[in-house]
Amino acid sequence: MPGSDLLGLSSWMSNTSNLVLPYLAVGQAQKHVTVNESLRRLDALVQLSVVSATTSVQPASPADGAVYIVPSGKSGAQWNAFANWSLGYYRDGAWEQVTPREGWLAFVKDTDLLLHYTGAAWALFAPGKLLTVSATDRLLGRVSSGAGAAEEITCTAAGRALIDNADARAQCATLGTWRVLAASAVAASHTGSTAEAVIATITVPANAMGPNGVLRITTHWSYTNSANTKTLIIRFGGVSGMQYLANNVSTTATARDQRHIHNVNATNSQKGGMVGAVSVGGWGANANVPVTSALDTTTAKDIVISSILANAGETVTLESYLVEVFYGA
Repeated sequence: MPGSDLLGLSSWMSNTSNLVLPYLAVGQAQKHVTVNESLRRLDALVQLSVVSATTSVQPASPADGAVYIVPSGKSGAQWNAFANWSLGYYRDGAWEQVTPREGWLAFVKDTDLLLHYTGAAWALFAPGKLLTVSATDRLLGRVSSGAGAAEEITCTAAGRALIDNADARAQCATLGTWRVLAASAVAASHTGSTAEAVIATITVPANAMGPNGVLRITTHWSYTNSANTKTLIIRFGGVSGMQYLANNVSTTATARDQRHIHNVNATNSQKGGMVGAVSVGGWGANANVPVTSALDTTTAKDIVISSILANAGETVTLESYLVEVFYGA
């Protein structure tokens, strides 16, 4: 009957041993009543899934068939009389108490947790108790199989994020240390105009550098070999950002350059390599002082690779580029 303790009944002769479902009596009238009672209990207890294990105030308008773990400190007209950690089963407009037994399992919908009943309360499984392995089973992180219990692998939130990443680049992003921001070996050219032309744009994500991080930009260029000036440019901060490379080339055919841009103990203070050409691709001595800028790298900033032609009939080609970031706290 609604309001009764379904599993508090102890008549072993008239009820099943575990779920205490009522048997049909010989010659019993109204047999459907007993059968329906058993079906209702099975509907509540088989594949037990409870709405919540922490709701302490008796819900005013629960869904028919809803089951709750009734916690300590509960309140409500019916729940007040229920035992702590019993199951509150709502059906046909009334609450019934179901007394759980040791070993029962319940999935808790509002927290996505699997609990077991210890005989006194509902609890999470102890570490290592839900998964059992043999002495020769291999787990992620084990060097070799051996006798005895399997080693426990502690997985932090960052570790779980790494496992979820699809590739090494994504793992680097999670670690927050070195990673490749962008790379391309698809040649892109500028010709037909003497105005500065953007050849490639790479976005540095917000907070990717940290207060002491470094950007490393490696470029490989080819261009028309003539006496006319071709200017190879790298800017940080968009199309009007600070020039960290402005190399004027003429009677050569190729150039390789590498620029480092550092945050200087602040997320809004940068220093980088000299603007002009140096002996070999960004390495060597130069009379120019380092370039400085004050970009706020806590927001996303663009690296722009561009060029200027003195003769519109000539060509500058960005053969490849590699942009890397090193996070520095």
